[in-house]
Amino acid sequence: MSKILVLQSDFGIVDGAVSAMIGVALSVDDSLKIFDLSHSISPFNIHEASYRLLQSLQYWPEGSVFVSVVDPGVGSKRNSVVVRTRENHIVVTPNNGTLSHLKKFIGIEEVFEIDVSKHRRKGASNQSYTFDGRDLYAYIGARLACGQLSLEDVGLKLSDDQIVSFELPESIVENKSVRGSVEIYDERFGSLWTSILVEDFNQLSPNYGDRFKVEIKHEGITYLDESVLYGRAFNDVHVHDLILYVNSLNRVALALNQDSLVKKYGIGLGNDWTISITPIR
Repeated sequence: MSKILVLQSDFGIVDGAVSAMIGVALSVDDSLKIFDLSHSISPFNIHEASYRLLQSLQYWPEGSVFVSVVDPGVGSKRNSVVVRTRENHIVVTPNNGTLSHLKKFIGIEEVFEIDVSKHRRKGASNQSYTFDGRDLYAYIGARLACGQLSLEDVGLKLSDDQIVSFELPESIVENKSVRGSVEIYDERFGSLWTSILVEDFNQLSPNYGDRFKVEIKHEGITYLDESVLYGRAFNDVHVHDLILYVNSLNRVALALNQDSLVKKYGIGLGNDWTISITPIR
């Protein structure tokens, strides 16, 4: 095993929750290499957790183990799983939609339901069930990462159609334009990452310097309707100007150079925040 353990949660770092997870993992094997993907996932936002796994997981060495804990249903009867992706990464997570992007864009080879009665951390309270990140996921993740536990020993093998998934926004080419949804923010810089795949955008035969009519709508209201330059990088436009570009995940994105597009236009996220891009000839 790689002995690499990567943690993701919506816990933040203002209290001891993340530290407790790390402590449990090191108690299993203090030679583990433990890293943070993010602990700033918006509270309860399963879609964001799913996207950030896609953004990061594929660049880690094979055999790396990921623990993702964004779990509004903690303590309920929802089940938990360990999966192996087609690129041989392991993910430990509640089965609540967190695996949606990996299932669609990476592929999942094996799924095992965690037998909680066998694998809950020894010494965990039998009355407290609101910290599975510490008492279940970090513990199992550490045991998998150091080779103390095999996938087959986790629990019952499931089929991939038993993975809970939510509807992901489409990327559609139609009537000489491409459309999709605003899927996520580039949080720190206030730009928008869309669901539009670069291969669909390329069907419009774009060249750097071309201009496109970009419309963003929500529930029939237009929030943005602008002519936007397609650029290779942000300095292809003046500061505070809009730019259309391809982001690091090969999706079309929209930004204000050195400014926050999100704040200026008040644009939200989700399948019902639609974006259409049409060449201006």
